[in-house]
Amino acid sequence: MKIAMLASNFIKLPPVPSDIPKGYSGAPEYIAWTLTENLVKRGHQVTLFASGDSKTSASLMSVASCPSCKTEEKNNIKFIMNEELMLTSLLYKMANQGEFDVIHSHIGSRSAFFSSLCKIPTIVTLHSPLVGQDKLIYSNYPKDQYYVSISDKQRAPLPNLKYISTIYHGLSLSEFPYSDKKEDYLLFVGRITPQKGVFEAIKTAKILKKKLVILGTPPKGSLYFEKKIKPLVDGVNIEVHGFVEKKSLYDFMKRACCLIFPIQWEEPFGLVMIEAMATGTPVVAFNRGSVSEVIKDGETGFVVSSRKGVQGLVSAISKINKIKSSDCRSYVEKRFSIEKMVEEYEKAYQKVLKNF
Repeated sequence: MKIAMLASNFIKLPPVPSDIPKGYSGAPEYIAWTLTENLVKRGHQVTLFASGDSKTSASLMSVASCPSCKTEEKNNIKFIMNEELMLTSLLYKMANQGEFDVIHSHIGSRSAFFSSLCKIPTIVTLHSPLVGQDKLIYSNYPKDQYYVSISDKQRAPLPNLKYISTIYHGLSLSEFPYSDKKEDYLLFVGRITPQKGVFEAIKTAKILKKKLVILGTPPKGSLYFEKKIKPLVDGVNIEVHGFVEKKSLYDFMKRACCLIFPIQWEEPFGLVMIEAMATGTPVVAFNRGSVSEVIKDGETGFVVSSRKGVQGLVSAISKINKIKSSDCRSYVEKRFSIEKMVEEYEKAYQKVLKNF
């Protein structure tokens, strides 16, 4: 198939920690890039729409030589949005000239404005919760695009979109080191925001008298970090390392006794959960959003009712030695491999082309 992959001009692909602005995860960019590379390997003709300095084995199309987050206008929302719309417009112009069979958008709230004007179908991967402006836009274009949810729970706010499938994220498992030898520390990975539950993770660690390693950054000028988190960071029992390179990230993961994921929002997927399990590390998380679809409760970690609060996390982590590292790894191999993800997207493309 001839596939147009619409990523973004905001962060270059593949995303690396030094290129990801504070307060962002880089997860959508990682999935877009990984999917692109693997579709090329499977013989598809893929054109990636991203910043001009992105690295890819696909054909690359761009409207700027560098990502907007690296320019002097990085805080100018209007500038950023205009570059996104120029990139999206370029794609649809080429599509109407017959360049592609299918369009796969990872910025669906932008492609929504163009999709009904195009001769070929658009599939959108919904990377974010269906709230705010995204919810408003999608509710006005419910049938103009085909939608892929990344968990079944993600669909709840807008159940009537034209969904084509739920496709879970996948990992290239050869990249993930495995270990069943664990050290006595907890790990938190993600943006340092109230929604991610960093404060709850710290409270849990203090009650358990365990070390907590935090890998993540707060948004620029975050009062939450300055007033609520930073005073608790002593560099000994509570450490903050920022985002680290993959090799260091996976090393922290494989040695942790568990990943703690005390989310305070409806998480659409949570890539970090499957990354941890791939290294043999179980996950303890509040049962919100996708969590019950990603963790196999009692086998790859524990799903805790958010009503039980921090004490529920404490109770679950106290039983973490009952979880086998080998079960965590094998579960990801069966359910969340990159091969499975790519195959599911190929099926979605074929289904859409048949129905369009």
